[in-house]
Amino acid sequence: MRKVILLSFVCLSVEVFAQRSFFGVDAGINVANQRMRNHYDNDPPSISIFYQNTVKPTFGIFYQYGFNEKMGLRLGAHFWGLGYSNINSFTGDVSINYLTLPLTFQYSATPHLSFNAGAYLSFTLGGSRFNNEDITKTYHHNDDGLVFGGEHDLYKNLAISVKYIWGLKNIWLNDTQTLPSIPPITIHTNYTNRALQITLIYKFKKPS
Repeated sequence: MRKVILLSFVCLSVEVFAQRSFFGVDAGINVANQRMRNHYDNDPPSISIFYQNTVKPTFGIFYQYGFNEKMGLRLGAHFWGLGYSNINSFTGDVSINYLTLPLTFQYSATPHLSFNAGAYLSFTLGGSRFNNEDITKTYHHNDDGLVFGGEHDLYKNLAISVKYIWGLKNIWLNDTQTLPSIPPITIHTNYTNRALQITLIYKFKKPS
């Protein structure tokens, strides 16, 4: 009798776990940009600008572990296209391809609406160029930052997600320059990624 009860409990636990935890795939676009900030020594005000938006692809896979019906943790592996458009510059547009590993906390406000927030770590992929050189001669090999947004179930296992990507790392390599003036002026340059991400998601789980 005890074995039957124990086996029933294990089967029930596996079924609950399977409903709360699942794999998924997503694909969509990043409406990407970069924030540039210059700060001059002995001159407190800083200058911040954004370039023109550019639209880049994104796609990937993820696994979500459900703690309970409301909360879960999602780990993904994604391709992110980021950068900016700059039609008024001789350098032209900037495109950076990343392999990105986001880790987000998921909270279900309703059975079909959830919110998420977390952090990401990105690694630069080959194929991106800037000024006819490999992109890593101008930008760092990796990036990190925050990501947060919402997700809504559309139909059965299909959902739509909207997230905001907020880069924290200064990805510009030559971040400090000294101008040969009298007295010399030191310029600190900071570039960070920004993007609005819109994706369609397919979840490999039983519809609720």
